[in-house]
Amino acid sequence: MEILIIKLGAMGDVLRMTSILRPLKEKYEGARIAWVTKKESEKLLEGNPYVDEIMLIGDAVKKTGGRDFGLVLSFDDEEDACALASGVGSKKIIGAYLKGGKSVYTEDSAFWFDMGLISRYGKAEADRRKAANRRTYQDIHFSILGLKDPASYPPILVLSEEEKRFAERFAERHGIGKEDGVVGVNTGAGGRWQDKKLSVQQTVELIDSIREKTGAKILLFGGPGEEERNRDILKGAQAGVIDAGCGNSVREFAALVGLCDVLISSDSLAMHIGIALKKSVVAFFYPTSAAEIELYGKGAKIIAGGESYCSYQAVCAHPPEWDIVKMADAAISLL
Repeated sequence: MEILIIKLGAMGDVLRMTSILRPLKEKYEGARIAWVTKKESEKLLEGNPYVDEIMLIGDAVKKTGGRDFGLVLSFDDEEDACALASGVGSKKIIGAYLKGGKSVYTEDSAFWFDMGLISRYGKAEADRRKAANRRTYQDIHFSILGLKDPASYPPILVLSEEEKRFAERFAERHGIGKEDGVVGVNTGAGGRWQDKKLSVQQTVELIDSIREKTGAKILLFGGPGEEERNRDILKGAQAGVIDAGCGNSVREFAALVGLCDVLISSDSLAMHIGIALKKSVVAFFYPTSAAEIELYGKGAKIIAGGESYCSYQAVCAHPPEWDIVKMADAAISLL
């Protein structure tokens, strides 16, 4: 039996969806799993022992032509993903597909898509359902697929031996020993939700508090969009914060996260990487939902005060009120 998974993005969503892979292989013994995604997410699936084939969405129509999939799992609402789900040969589809030129979804996947952009109820009701939801992403999708025990199947990200050596060389250059407590602080949050981030000053306060109370090594993480921001944080924080850099590839970034005992991050790709690498994660939330995130008993959730929590507003009408002391104490308790 061949199973086709269609999940294009965002990158963090692709990574957390990998939690379904092992239980799918257990349920459908001998199954072969092909995954369709976008170029930027492809790297997150490399080396995954449960993915037999990775296809890019631009090539998928050609590569799936003439094949008959026993099961198509279409968990992306983008039109090209829905079109592929409708066009591929399959015995059963679960999720989103095109019908009469419109993106619709199967009834068994309705709990998830009723909260999304193609909800049959419209945006206002979808947003209300999203805010009211208290189930994790994994619980919802395992239920849709008839899988059990979602808290026992974390996402999967497999680092290569070369990537591990990359991290080891970084640790040697920066004097990070195997017995050192290491806390990663990720300052990026993607470009969509501006109020996910801490301010420069709040980040400095967080770092200084953890260092003063524990003496832990601090790794400062970010992407290309955080270069200036991270320079300001490094200038403001006490000397000795280790700059992980803002120009790493996604897999180099993940390898350096692998050095950490604790990762502090907003609800972002970095958080999902930390979870997949089985790190203790302090995840902070605003304006997205904390309820959807499964930390697998290895972390803490910090929710900012403010009326725009779970509003999914790009720029919040009510700015977040962060408790930096609570965030620092959560990280310290996990060391």
